[in-house]
Amino acid sequence: MISEAPVLSRRNLLLAGGAVGAMLIASCGSPSGGGGGNAKTLTGASWADGVNDLVFGSIKSNFAKASGLTVNPQAAVPFSDYQTRFRTLIAGGSPPDLMRLNDDFLREMSDKKTILDIDSYVKKDNIDTSGYFENVFDFTALPNGRAGLALGTAPRVMFYNKSLFRERGVPLPPTTWSSKDWTWDDFLETAKALTTNDVWGTVVVKDTAFENIWSTNNGGDGIFSQDGKKFALADSEGIEALQWAADLSLVHKVAPPWADIAAEQAELQLFAAGRSAMLLYPMSGVSYLEKNIKNFEWDIAPIPARVNQYTEGSMIVMVIPAKAKNPDGAWEFLKYITGPDGGKAFAENRICVPLNRKAAESIVPGAGGPANVQLFAEAAAHNRNVFSTTATAAAVAIYRPKLQQALIGEITVEEALSSSRAQVEAALA
Repeated sequence: MISEAPVLSRRNLLLAGGAVGAMLIASCGSPSGGGGGNAKTLTGASWADGVNDLVFGSIKSNFAKASGLTVNPQAAVPFSDYQTRFRTLIAGGSPPDLMRLNDDFLREMSDKKTILDIDSYVKKDNIDTSGYFENVFDFTALPNGRAGLALGTAPRVMFYNKSLFRERGVPLPPTTWSSKDWTWDDFLETAKALTTNDVWGTVVVKDTAFENIWSTNNGGDGIFSQDGKKFALADSEGIEALQWAADLSLVHKVAPPWADIAAEQAELQLFAAGRSAMLLYPMSGVSYLEKNIKNFEWDIAPIPARVNQYTEGSMIVMVIPAKAKNPDGAWEFLKYITGPDGGKAFAENRICVPLNRKAAESIVPGAGGPANVQLFAEAAAHNRNVFSTTATAAAVAIYRPKLQQALIGEITVEEALSSSRAQVEAALA
């Protein structure tokens, strides 16, 4: 996500995820979930991105100083296979004590009871949750208990090349979460005005967040129905919205072909190189762009509106596996990460809106970063996450390969989604 390491991406087109990095952290207390581990050490897993850099970098170091405990993380590895690796580690019966989890799959893992319910820890330590953002804290409250904690949310916004807008005489997008002069039609006309032989007007297609954002803003339920049993993306609102997004490339030629952005981090690199004028991306991209953009001014804008003006935030979730050997140690570190000190580090690096409200006050503009940084908090207030299901991974694996065919123009979006509906809903059932 954010630095020289691969960027945070909740999901990519083929269910890629980052492989696992492990860590050792000291802890006190006896295990209450798995047992059998060394109470002085704690293992963990994440994928390599800015979250990993902070959690197992400065936050880990500050935790060690505050607690007097030694923290020895192993080197993190790329995002490419994390979903498979996570499931392999869980199925192997001896998983790391603290693990990062793709937020799409939290309900599924909780329903399978592979994740520890941490409510007892929250109550035992009398955590004052009144200082948390309610929607972020409640994200992990599921039918089978509280499945870990969301460290914060990284809302998606439109990043844009402010210098290019001015150079072309194109009106700037809104500076607040407003739909005035910022509808889908306005957005398309803006992208056309910014597109040249060497610069694409926009990139809005990548992970499944684009599916949820455009379909909900077109009046639909998103990818799944609220009860998690129907493939809502195949409804008329979803089909129309995704065809509109695909046609930015296929028909209007204001967005690059899928092949140009399919590789991990390709869309972020394209924007940083000045070769795309607007980019739909999470807050977690700020640090990367601050480090890599040298030749132009950039800023952020809201998602363009149609029926609605929602966005989707990536919830940065850490969980304690049910078979963790040192769940007590994992909880101590998780508690520190989500506390005021850990949260402040996320805010100061503009990686996410942290769980802790007080820590979120540290989100301020950085050198070379977005002037309209307050839009991230506004975006979080307009968040609409994917409705959870008990089989999200299986459902995505069914329909996304066909959707990819639609993104490259082999079939229509309607053909891709309608032909997938029965099989997806069978998986959800």
